[in-house]
Amino acid sequence: MRVLKHLFFATIFVNMVFASVKSEFMATVGDSSQSPKKIRSYTITRLTTPKPNIDGVLDDLCWKTGQWAGDFTQWYPKEKGKPSQKTEMKILYDDENIYVALRAYDNEPEKILRISGRRDEQVGDFMGVCFDSYHDHRTGFEFDISAAGQKMDLILTNPMNADVNWNAVWYAKAGLEDSAWVAEMRIPLSQLRFSNEEEQTWGLHCWRWIDRLKEEDDWEVQEQNSPGMLYLFGQLNGIKGLKQNTRIELTPYLTGRLNTFEKEPGNPYRNSGKNWLGSGGLDGKIGLSSNFTFDFTVNPDFGQVEADPSVMNLTAFETFFEEKRPFFLEGKNIFDFGFDELNVFYTRRIGHAPDYQPLIGGNEYLKMPDKTTILDAVKLSGKTADGLSIGVLQSLTSDEPALINNEGAERRVTVEPLTNYFVGRIQKDFNAGATILGGILTATNRFINNDYLNFMNRGAYTGGFDLLHYWNDKEYYINAKLVGSVIQGDKNAITALQTSSARYYQRPDLAGNRLDSTLTSLSGQGGKIIVGKSNMGLWRYSTSLSWRSPGLELNDIGFMQTSDLLKQGNSISYSINEPIGILNLFSAGINQSNSWDYEGNYLSSGFGLSIYLGLNNNWNLTSDLNYSTPNLDTRILRGGPAMKMPALIYYDLYLNSDNSKKIFFTSGVTIQHSAENGSELFSYLAGINFRPLNTLYLSLNANYSKNTENLQYVSTIDYNNNTHYILGRLEQETLGLTFRIDWNITSELSLQYYGSPFATIGSFVNFKNITNPRADTYTDRFTICNSKKISNEIMLDENYTDAKISNPDFSFSQFRSNLVLRWEYKPGSQLFIVWASDMTNSLSYKTSLSEAVTDLTKIFPNNIFLVKFNYWFSI
Repeated sequence: MRVLKHLFFATIFVNMVFASVKSEFMATVGDSSQSPKKIRSYTITRLTTPKPNIDGVLDDLCWKTGQWAGDFTQWYPKEKGKPSQKTEMKILYDDENIYVALRAYDNEPEKILRISGRRDEQVGDFMGVCFDSYHDHRTGFEFDISAAGQKMDLILTNPMNADVNWNAVWYAKAGLEDSAWVAEMRIPLSQLRFSNEEEQTWGLHCWRWIDRLKEEDDWEVQEQNSPGMLYLFGQLNGIKGLKQNTRIELTPYLTGRLNTFEKEPGNPYRNSGKNWLGSGGLDGKIGLSSNFTFDFTVNPDFGQVEADPSVMNLTAFETFFEEKRPFFLEGKNIFDFGFDELNVFYTRRIGHAPDYQPLIGGNEYLKMPDKTTILDAVKLSGKTADGLSIGVLQSLTSDEPALINNEGAERRVTVEPLTNYFVGRIQKDFNAGATILGGILTATNRFINNDYLNFMNRGAYTGGFDLLHYWNDKEYYINAKLVGSVIQGDKNAITALQTSSARYYQRPDLAGNRLDSTLTSLSGQGGKIIVGKSNMGLWRYSTSLSWRSPGLELNDIGFMQTSDLLKQGNSISYSINEPIGILNLFSAGINQSNSWDYEGNYLSSGFGLSIYLGLNNNWNLTSDLNYSTPNLDTRILRGGPAMKMPALIYYDLYLNSDNSKKIFFTSGVTIQHSAENGSELFSYLAGINFRPLNTLYLSLNANYSKNTENLQYVSTIDYNNNTHYILGRLEQETLGLTFRIDWNITSELSLQYYGSPFATIGSFVNFKNITNPRADTYTDRFTICNSKKISNEIMLDENYTDAKISNPDFSFSQFRSNLVLRWEYKPGSQLFIVWASDMTNSLSYKTSLSEAVTDLTKIFPNNIFLVKFNYWFSI
């Protein structure tokens, strides 16, 4: 009843606010139900002359045919304003390619920023085109080029989401004229997806970016306050008679790798200090039709060029890492299904590090694989002419062994069973994208043949349903997602899920007895519903409700930290879409939330304010202020009772200078404070970036933080027939640096260096035995332990030596770096030469930050030297 009461009053409050805001500011916002805007159109010309030579010089005979289109409109900083420079485009086609010519006039050509960057990095002046070839107002295939000739391609989705991990095979060159820079493109139709209709209409977007002015000009009129860019695309007419050819693209590869490490005499797996590896494989694409593609890989190379960032995780929850493997990055937006911090499909689950660690004796040596071998992976994706999109992914990982050597006798121990992963995603458009219905299905099946692996789930299945619906000319929307899961396995596996940090069924203060060690399955459900006003107009607002039942579990193939949660939230924001005074952009928003668990216990409330300022000198500033009320934390005691925690205030401020200059910087500060118990965090970030040459980029970013946490979990101990939950005061310092050097020798040849030293140290004092975790007075929730350090143990009572814990102090340092030479010797074909290095040092006592860093010089590095060669060809 308490939950319903809070929801009732919150809903009444937000509706009153929304109604007041709309009536008071309608004159400012205007009526969004106005008649549809006029759609701009361009008629493409079929090529009848010889194909152009893609060299960045627009002197080919074909460019004398067709029509040039101009009259661009400024989008930023002054929406619907007159561009400061003139821009033109021309588009031609034949049975195999789309040809694009772009001319960007400039009355100060010496100020054109021809800055080289990495592939898919927007630096300097840019321009490009985007085709909504499905004409569904949902997916755009974009092809861009810089004034220096650097290519960028991406998948564009609403409202303004860009997936730069999609890499097409296409051809482009940039060049200079007396008073303009120009771009010439050849885009194979095999890289696009479109219908089988005889005559087609595509969505069309063409844009230009003038970096020194931070100005974007568009061929079609775009608006900052719209439900999505693709809804405002113009039309590309006149495409007729495209041949429906089967498209087959193959990319075989070869790799050679040398690993070096510190020699360990007597260890047969490390006594040489090095090992050699070589492999080969094949990646392929088959165009089943003009709008469906089958992707496959055999013995794939899923190596990462750049390492994951260093972290020290002192929480009970898993750290989320971004995907960096090309096969899983490309087209990942097709399989997206998530809300809050939850996602049904987390690609890093496929090929993860083995879960089982064998125990070895004193005379034994272990060779443990660092990841699970992916035998194959396939994807099928596409969209029918009537708006049905389908995505299917399947992958098989091997039965992974570890090797154990005992005085020359070797045995194999399975550390990860043969596993199959499946993801299916489907969505259907109605009414030109005004309504989108979809669903997702995932399955993880492990073929476990060893009893000691029964702590893993045998089968994990997830189903989801989503709905996005707009009304009143897309001014308002409802976005709903529902998800359910069923897990099957041995009783040991299901018990492990029940006692994991996601749910802690063993908590002694839970009503009834949730923990059941005889179960062989677990199921749950969750979802989120948002109703609000979209980006149309200056004001936006939304109200939401999300929930996760205690039994919901996604982590076999998804990502989820906690279940047993019910959360309500409201937000409202205001933004400007044209310069005012010193501001080019301004937005501000407030948000509010309440949360409960499934027993109806009130957990917390939060309030936040965010501000963004885009200044007319091309600097920008962001700031957030958040307040969390005193809350009930059901996870802090790691399976113990819920504990009342103090209120918390959080503030951050970040400032960035004009990145079109040769030297620019970024800086930021974060402050977090709890008034009741004195816990506080201070974090500072500073970075400087320097472009001494248009082809050379140098950057150095440093971050330092000092954290004092008075209620940091340390241990759970049994003493005098009672369970005691021990927290302590953590005093922690962290320092991290990141160096980058990018030398883009040409648009096809680059040399990149990345280095990131990291160090964190922490010590614990004032150990506390939690005695009354829900007491109203902070000091009544615990008693202070009379602690004493003996050797590497902490005695919590000097008179009773059995009440002890291991010393939780730590010093952790790590230095990860790599050097990559990349040469795209022909479109789609690349040569990589890579050196990667890792030095890690972990100590169970506290040093100083300077000692933690200098100790790395004593660590023998683990090095990888790799050469990879692939060759793309089309049949």
